Amino acid sequence: MLDNLKIAVKRQKKLIIIFLITIFLPSIALSVFGVRSIRNERFRLVKQLEDEHKKAADFLTNQISSRFADIEIILQNLAQHPSFNQKNYASIEELLNNQLRDNHLIEHVFLAYKDEEPLFPLFLPFSDKRESTALFPLESAQREKLERAQSFEFRQKKFSEAVVLYKQIFSSSKNINIQAQMLNNIARCYMMLENYDKAIQNYSRVCQEYPRCQTSSLLPLDLIARIQIVRCYRRARAHDKFLKNSLNLYRNLLQKQWYLDADQFSTYTSMVEKDISEFLSDNVVDFEKEDYSQEFDELKGLHQNINEQWQVVKNVKDSILPELQRKFTEQDTSTSNPFRHSRTIGQKEYLILAAAILSEQGDKFLGLLGAKINNDYLLNHEINSVMEDFPFSQEASLTISTLIGQQLLGNRGLPAKRPTVTEYFKNNFPPWRVEFFTGGMEDFGIVNIKKNFYFLTILTILVLLTFGTVLVVRTIAHEMEVLRIKSDFVSSVSHEFKTPITSIKALIERLQQGKVKSSHKKKEYYSVISQDADKLSSLVRNILDFSKVEEGQKEYIFQETDVTHLIKDEIENFRRDIYAGIKIESQISLNIPRLYVDRAAFSLALNNLLENAVKFSLGKKEIFVKVRKDAENIIIEIEDKGMGVSSSEMDKIFDRFYQGKNATQQSIRGTGLGLTLVKHVMDAHEGKVLVKSKIGQGSTFSLVFPIGKKGSEM
Repeated sequence: MLDNLKIAVKRQKKLIIIFLITIFLPSIALSVFGVRSIRNERFRLVKQLEDEHKKAADFLTNQISSRFADIEIILQNLAQHPSFNQKNYASIEELLNNQLRDNHLIEHVFLAYKDEEPLFPLFLPFSDKRESTALFPLESAQREKLERAQSFEFRQKKFSEAVVLYKQIFSSSKNINIQAQMLNNIARCYMMLENYDKAIQNYSRVCQEYPRCQTSSLLPLDLIARIQIVRCYRRARAHDKFLKNSLNLYRNLLQKQWYLDADQFSTYTSMVEKDISEFLSDNVVDFEKEDYSQEFDELKGLHQNINEQWQVVKNVKDSILPELQRKFTEQDTSTSNPFRHSRTIGQKEYLILAAAILSEQGDKFLGLLGAKINNDYLLNHEINSVMEDFPFSQEASLTISTLIGQQLLGNRGLPAKRPTVTEYFKNNFPPWRVEFFTGGMEDFGIVNIKKNFYFLTILTILVLLTFGTVLVVRTIAHEMEVLRIKSDFVSSVSHEFKTPITSIKALIERLQQGKVKSSHKKKEYYSVISQDADKLSSLVRNILDFSKVEEGQKEYIFQETDVTHLIKDEIENFRRDIYAGIKIESQISLNIPRLYVDRAAFSLALNNLLENAVKFSLGKKEIFVKVRKDAENIIIEIEDKGMGVSSSEMDKIFDRFYQGKNATQQSIRGTGLGLTLVKHVMDAHEGKVLVKSKIGQGSTFSLVFPIGKKGSEM
């Protein structure tokens, strides 16, 4: 193989030199120049991208700081309003609703006067808070009746007698709180008597006629009445009314219809939610629950959100406000400049803006008016909105993270890459890190590089270089293949010639030396010499015919021929002259029509198939020849019981010089021209050659001649 390579390179020396001078060397020089230019362009684009991202980061931090400044101005102006230092809560609530309620960047507003409980007026409005209204003193007769009624209810369990006394007290009193309390007591006794209709009727009167009254523990009496109405419906097994009223009560609690502190809110909402959940989980067969389950799930989701808001309120009251009040107390009381404060509680960052409420003279600190920023709205809306306004020249990705690395916004896969720019918000508020990354896979302006003239030039050069290299390699490989084929062909032909020539020479020498005395033996020697000569003649004819085919000089003479007689003659000649003693069985159908064939070419194709059948039959050498016809063709089948052809070689065996793997392994030599000539002969006759074979079982080659066609000269 190495020798063939050396010969092939030597023969293509001129082509290789032309390739090196005209394509390879200029390509290398231009590529080096282009790569250096691209690298310089890349550095320019990197700097340009960094400058753009730096401007974007400055734009973002300035815009967000401006949003905070707008809120600070509003807080400062409100804190200086007379309503705040005068504690005019009705006016304060109106001012806050008008100026801050619709600002989505604000999650909570708090109002904390010195030494007073902090208020969250937008979360728990002042107007919902009920004034404490104590019960008026009862007259001695009313007090006596009340004591007797409570004894009947709680000690003696005589609920009917208790109802009579409660009604008398209700009728004799003009105080609405006493009347409301008596109605509540009457309804409670009816519940104990299991007279749920009357209990619901009296509880409903409490809700409708006395909506602002409170219990002795300052709880909204109408809330207690609503809870008891729901329980009455459940005990009465009025399932539909129970669920409707329970869900309405649950919704009213979540909408903060009653002014409740955090503990009261948690107690009553959890109690109502538990009642609904238990009812929906019971197996009530006469009631469709699906219509209510979805509404209940939605209310539970709202409940969870409000609980989170209560937790925020608690954290602001317990952790944020003490620090803010201390800082404002320590600073100069003559100024009411807003103050920014941030603190991490749990894993959540609390961003606070606050302004001091001063006395009318401005010399005394009265309290704080502040706002907690809505982090989710800031991250998911405000920052995105600002970035949409910035004119990026190409796609960029932004991440926001805390100083300890907790990512708040952006693609979580980006921090593994190196950011182009890292910045921080002004005055470290919020205490977050801003990082910009190149978008997608177009790192450092790779898209612009692809549009670069040098890149396109290098790409073109590489294509030409690749094409030229492939062309040279293929040329050399083809030359090597030709040399290999020639070498194999010469070796095979030499072997094919050597065997019969050696045999002829040996027999002639014995005859010349007079060593063969028997006339019968002489006749046998002459027969062998004749057979070997015929083999040589057949081999030479194949080579000459192949040479004419390759040069395009092969001519065919088509004559109308009785192919059955021609086949019989060829089989007989093959058996007698070339392979005496070979068993050849033939089966020829009747009424085979005459064909237009080239007799010599027909004989050549048939003889080549017969020779192959004998050559590749290693054991029992039997050949079966069948001639039949169908509607359009005459089919000649030559079947053997030889070694067979693998399916992977079916398409290759008709290629010139091809030697099958099985033949090579069995040291069966040949020129590799026989089947190539058969294929060419069949193409000239506008027919085809087919093959069926199984390894170890033999092969069947079929020559298919179309009836009525004269073939074509090739």
